[in-house]
Amino acid sequence: MASQMDVKIVSTEIGALSNANRVIAYLPAAGGGITVLGAHAAMAAAATTGLYLVDMGTAGTSIAGTIASFGGTFAVNTPRAGSLVTAFVDAGHYIGVKEDNIGAANAVTNVSFAYVMGK
Repeated sequence: MASQMDVKIVSTEIGALSNANRVIAYLPAAGGGITVLGAHAAMAAAATTGLYLVDMGTAGTSIAGTIASFGGTFAVNTPRAGSLVTAFVDAGHYIGVKEDNIGAANAVTNVSFAYVMGK
């Protein structure tokens, strides 16, 4: 018998981003936290950037932790897997994307992550 999980996926277009943060999701306080299983990013043009999937805390205005790191060079329309840093994100927190001013995320940048509820 195979083990199965109810995996959810969030995928969003973040647009151009340079030395900034952008909120992409919110985890309702009543729903519980999530464990991120994997994250990917892709860009429509080649770019070198420091891109991160981040926990933006309960206010959604500052970085509370790094979920995954995508840093490096992106080839045209080629998904790049993020390296998971801290997979669990608590209920009531925002999830966002950060670009750390090493290049920029270009105008067509897609970020996705797969998760399950709980730890």
